[in-house]
Amino acid sequence: MRVFILALSLCWLYPALCFSLVTKITPERILIVANEKSPISRRITALYQQVRKIPQENVLFLKLPLREEIDRPIYLRFLEKPVASYIRRHQMQDKILVILLMPDVPHKIRGSIGQNGKASSVDSELTLLYRKMLFGPYRLSGWIKNPYFRSPLDQPFEHDRYDFYLVTRLDGYQEKDIWALITRAQKARKTRPPFTLVLDAKDGPAAPGDNWLHAAYLLLKNFPGLKLEASFDSAFLVSGERVIGYASWGSNDPNYPRDRKLFFKFLPGAIGVTYVSTSARTFVEPPPGWEVGAPWHAKHKLHGGSPQSLIGDLIRLGITGVSGNAYEPYLSACARPNLLFPAYLKGKTLAEAYYRSLAYLSWQTVVIGDPLAHLGNLEVDHSPYENWFAKRKAAFEKAQKSKDYLFLAKIDLHLGFPERALKRLKKLKEKREKLPEGAYQLLFVIAEKKHMMPKVLRFLREDTAEEARIISAFILFREKKYKQAEKILMSGPLNSATGLFLLGKIELARGACGKTIPLIEKAIALKPDAWGFYPDLYQALKACGNKDRAQHIRQKILSMPELVELWPRFKN
Repeated sequence: MRVFILALSLCWLYPALCFSLVTKITPERILIVANEKSPISRRITALYQQVRKIPQENVLFLKLPLREEIDRPIYLRFLEKPVASYIRRHQMQDKILVILLMPDVPHKIRGSIGQNGKASSVDSELTLLYRKMLFGPYRLSGWIKNPYFRSPLDQPFEHDRYDFYLVTRLDGYQEKDIWALITRAQKARKTRPPFTLVLDAKDGPAAPGDNWLHAAYLLLKNFPGLKLEASFDSAFLVSGERVIGYASWGSNDPNYPRDRKLFFKFLPGAIGVTYVSTSARTFVEPPPGWEVGAPWHAKHKLHGGSPQSLIGDLIRLGITGVSGNAYEPYLSACARPNLLFPAYLKGKTLAEAYYRSLAYLSWQTVVIGDPLAHLGNLEVDHSPYENWFAKRKAAFEKAQKSKDYLFLAKIDLHLGFPERALKRLKKLKEKREKLPEGAYQLLFVIAEKKHMMPKVLRFLREDTAEEARIISAFILFREKKYKQAEKILMSGPLNSATGLFLLGKIELARGACGKTIPLIEKAIALKPDAWGFYPDLYQALKACGNKDRAQHIRQKILSMPELVELWPRFKN
């Protein structure tokens, strides 16, 4: 009876412990990939397989180079192709949800650096193996959008919706660090409040990066049993008790300790993220006394080619899961605390929580941690998985045979090939007098790529539909050809909220704030939930001297964590 009463009281005080989300990730749906050449890789595989009861057929040993960085031909020949072959041979396409990489599996693919570069983490590249087996090669330059990003909290990861794999790895400076990762992940489900969440910002709620930290604060400030340790000024937090989550700028914060000494006491199951470009560049332990922050040109003071902090330090300190970057990812590619921590604290597994918070795949991310790690109760859905792979493959082949250009254009965009998608739409246009609505939606996505804007503009030259005029005007607006944008927009009836809003943006760009305000207000009246219209209304009100109303809009937007991506537009 006492146990029952205690359970009821815990549920009352800490609902997250008693009402969990559903996951479909079970040991049978994890594929372990290890390096046969590495004794550490073999030992950690044996330990994890025993602890989590991974079936033997779900363990794949490959003969891989004992290097952290490899060239793409090596990756394709010795890693990607053998993994794909194994999955096909065992018909595991849909059975496997997670690929777990063991220590000494290379984690970096050498290539050009930059937003359109081809360098990437092995881990993030492997996520798209499912999609590649389905539709063929995808674009290697730059990133591919993650369809699981911002997914509903109550939606478990499954291949009925998501055509990729979740990929995490177990790694650290030394073998003992990796053993400790597994042990902490095992204990996580018994971790109980009180918890502490550490959020360390730099420049205020509307600054990029800090906006996610502030949104996490708003989302979790009333979470049962959770204490928030937040720094929203120049101070850098270096300690905390019973820490369950940690997010900061790492060594990108000027107040980060150069000697790398942090004193957080992480609970089993604690996870974290730092906004650091090369935090997962190496898992080779730095020499004693190594400090961060040296000038980049002082090569003798760098470690792993960089002066920046490493996630290996957090693993050594006692964290259970953490994300980092193999190469420069750009801020938008880092795990977002406002999506990561609520998902994990409310019951999602480590793998699902991290990938829900990542905007891109085929990029730079390395997620460290046992994919099964979770807090509190976990409701596992053991229902049989369906053969979604075969259904998608059949639909794709049918579309190729019937020349369903709209369907094929969607697949082209899915693989990152806007040029190929536009060619499909040109063939569709030759077959039909009028393009279907879905084609305009694809054209707008294509037009977001700067190098594609002139081609889309030519494609729509004689199209008088309102959707076509809006896309054309949008392109001309991006090119600062405001008069031409207005002319094409007004060459026919303008009935949509998007059209009115774009006309308002044109007037704002010209400096005519008085004309902007009524146009955007009409657009909002037609589409009240179009929050993306508000930043331009805010700017117009400020420009016209209506500062009180502008400030009211700003405060309202900044109080809504679900609008966090708009916040940087309200910085000034």
